[in-house]
Amino acid sequence: MAGERNWASMWVAALLLVGGVGSVLGNEDDCAVELYDKIFHPSLAQTNTPYALVEFFASWLPECQQFKPHYERVACLFNDPTGIHEGEVYVTMVNCALESNKGLCERFDIQSYPTLYWGPPRVFASGDGGFKQTLGLESVAGATVSSAESLLEWINTRIKKKYSLNDVRPGTPNTETEISKQEFSEELGIWEIPGMLHDVEEATAYAFSYMLDEKMLRSSSHSSFLDFLHLLEMHHPSHRCRIGSAKLLQDSTKWWPASQFQPTNALRKQQLCGPGIPRRFWKACDGKGRGYSCGLWLLLHSLTVRVQEFEATFAKLAIEAFVDDFYKCDHCRDHFRNATTRSQASSQISKRDLVLWLWRIHNMITEVVASEEHKTEGNSSKLWPAENDCPACRDKTSSLTFDWDEEAVYYYLMDFYGPSPQNPGNGMKVRSAYDSRPVAPYWAAVGIAVVGSGFACATYYYLRTFSLRSKYLLT
Repeated sequence: MAGERNWASMWVAALLLVGGVGSVLGNEDDCAVELYDKIFHPSLAQTNTPYALVEFFASWLPECQQFKPHYERVACLFNDPTGIHEGEVYVTMVNCALESNKGLCERFDIQSYPTLYWGPPRVFASGDGGFKQTLGLESVAGATVSSAESLLEWINTRIKKKYSLNDVRPGTPNTETEISKQEFSEELGIWEIPGMLHDVEEATAYAFSYMLDEKMLRSSSHSSFLDFLHLLEMHHPSHRCRIGSAKLLQDSTKWWPASQFQPTNALRKQQLCGPGIPRRFWKACDGKGRGYSCGLWLLLHSLTVRVQEFEATFAKLAIEAFVDDFYKCDHCRDHFRNATTRSQASSQISKRDLVLWLWRIHNMITEVVASEEHKTEGNSSKLWPAENDCPACRDKTSSLTFDWDEEAVYYYLMDFYGPSPQNPGNGMKVRSAYDSRPVAPYWAAVGIAVVGSGFACATYYYLRTFSLRSKYLLT
């Protein structure tokens, strides 16, 4: 089962294989958490499990592809929120075929694939692989545990348990029909609105072409490009865009070697979200001055509500770098820069911080644009969420002034841009105790995207058009 390490040939040989890039190209119910270098340490530092298992694999290697379903079957016993042994072992994986993971895999001195490491999460999180033997990390070649049964037996001997692959939590559905009813659908919430997912895909495709524009390239562009692709791969609301991002990451060293300032023409010809996208027209974001800005805001907000807790800092850095390096509208980029200071990697934030950070930035830009267009200040009618959509989000001190209830705003945005609370997907858990929170009408979904676009006529168009659509959607 071993594949000897040969970095140069490995990067060139990376192919677009189905199932090759973690859970994105595999089944939707994959349970192992795929990590990459920039989130490896925070992920393991924040887990509360006593043990962690990390598989270092190469997605192009047939042996790793054959081992994947066995590894995932065991992972579901421990990682799945409905798994009977959740909370005992944190099961993760690192794809050494990705350029962004090359340094991580070298630090752990991975000589063959797959190689598994076992130990306390705090040991993984406290440093690099060089200290693994002295601090209690244990490695095992994949050939030793080549089946789900043998891997679970290997784990059982270390945690002194007798778990079985057939273990299920009482009340867990055990028929295909029952399970299929619980499967996550990406077209929930605002994504049920015709054209909403269309416009996010459209904005993503345009963003991809802008990132590769020669006029936008600078010394930081390569790193910013890969980081944003990682974010899209894991959390884009469109499945086809996640698949496209994963495939590009896998072949990134062939299309844009780190030693080259510019990407190859072959990369520029790729279609991130699949054939025929961009379609070159907008639906929900249609209207003069809207389009890309509207779709991009929808995309960024949907990304922030989908990240996991340990990814929040990375996601903020990736979004800041994307806007700073690739946003073609100089005026819009200046607004964003003026509203925030580019973060340092050492400044750790929570997922809640991330969601509210982008919301604050958007409202700050909204106020600036409103002031520029209408020469007015303090116009709260354009701030998001609107009072009628979320009364609980505003603590009114008078008829003219109010303070935001950020706890209410956070859960409102989680419901608004994220998957259904009943079927969160990607392990995301929405606080069910907050069931009394108000639910916005779906037609308001692009309100925040519109007010930040910088065009008064767009706002008027939105209010008129989506008021009409709401009557249709809500009847």
